[in-house]
Amino acid sequence: MRRSNQRGQSMVEATLVLLVFFALLLGVIDCGQVLFAHQSLVERVRTAVRWGVVHPWDSADPIVNLVLYNQADAPRGDTPAFLGMQRENVVVRHVAPPERPDDETLSVTIVNFRPQFFSPWFAGALVSSRAVSITAPMATRTASR
Repeated sequence: MRRSNQRGQSMVEATLVLLVFFALLLGVIDCGQVLFAHQSLVERVRTAVRWGVVHPWDSADPIVNLVLYNQADAPRGDTPAFLGMQRENVVVRHVAPPERPDDETLSVTIVNFRPQFFSPWFAGALVSSRAVSITAPMATRTASR
């Protein structure tokens, strides 16, 4: 027979176990979300750099638009950017040394990106200190005969 001071012990144990289980589950979901966001940003930056090196350099705006909206032209209206990014998060650097104009490079970097978390404990608490950056040469060389 159960003693009266042991009533509800199973309920308390189940509550504690479920609390730990759901905290771990939310942590796994958050980690997956951060990994997805990082990989998506790497792919967006890679696509923008590739587009930038095959088109003549005009300005940074089409490349920034490619990262934010996946199109070279800015959309009309209030279209939200990819993963809530702002134009300030995308840094485009075009370097054309005057002594060797054929050695142009294009660099696209995402800085100060704030990932969105599912769990309320980390919301707004983390700014990614690791920038996503890809640099590629823009020089096109013709074969001499």
